[in-house]
Amino acid sequence: MATDNIISALKSCYHAGWEIVIPIDATDDEVSAVSNFVEAQGENICFLNGTDISKFAPLASNNRTAGWSLPQDDENGNVLAASVVGRVGSLTVGGYDWANLTGLADVTPQDRLGFQQGQMTPYSQANVNTYYYAEGTPLTSGGKMLGGQFIDILQGVDWIVKHGRKALVEARAKNPKLPFDAIGINVLRSALEGVCSTASENGIAAMDDTTNKTTAKVSALSRDNLSATDVKNRLYNGLSIEYTPASSIDGGTVQIIMDL
Repeated sequence: MATDNIISALKSCYHAGWEIVIPIDATDDEVSAVSNFVEAQGENICFLNGTDISKFAPLASNNRTAGWSLPQDDENGNVLAASVVGRVGSLTVGGYDWANLTGLADVTPQDRLGFQQGQMTPYSQANVNTYYYAEGTPLTSGGKMLGGQFIDILQGVDWIVKHGRKALVEARAKNPKLPFDAIGINVLRSALEGVCSTASENGIAAMDDTTNKTTAKVSALSRDNLSATDVKNRLYNGLSIEYTPASSIDGGTVQIIMDL
């Protein structure tokens, strides 16, 4: 198939530590293949550029692909997505939102006079992000995946998954032997609890307004609640993480009341 090479390249480095892939100089078929492959993995994110938002329609249900569009940017069609990534690349995951970013390098926002608020509607309806002027300030819009999920929410999920895996590997590596009992299970539980604590400190997992503690909870089944086959094969499949994602304010309305 015409897309075999690009998917083969993606597979070879899929778990090499990156988070966002941006297909550059790829055909429409290759772009669709990359987006669908990322979607199927349930991990990592695909950013796409496009001057025509209708080009994103075939991928409208993909929750791990974000569309970025600047119609007038024919010469630098691949700049917007990369510029947005560069804008937040040095920031801590959980400490930023993909909407309302300003100061993008090498990117010209939508025409200040020609692009009015009503022209944002097709972008919002298609969950396509752009760069426009809001009250004179250039800002990114939306911050969403094509499927409607917020980019920072899924990025937070990936952060917890990747750091959780790393913490569990390190816990096993630091112990010559993890006993298959409450002691060994608690070592693994503690490793994930540390990840969840950091996730809340970084703004990925929400804090409880009443207790001011993280909403993230780690559950660990006892050995008696596991399948005999897993225990025989030394597989502990009893860990789970539950949390409420931390949200952010992207916009809103103001009510003005005049006492006359």
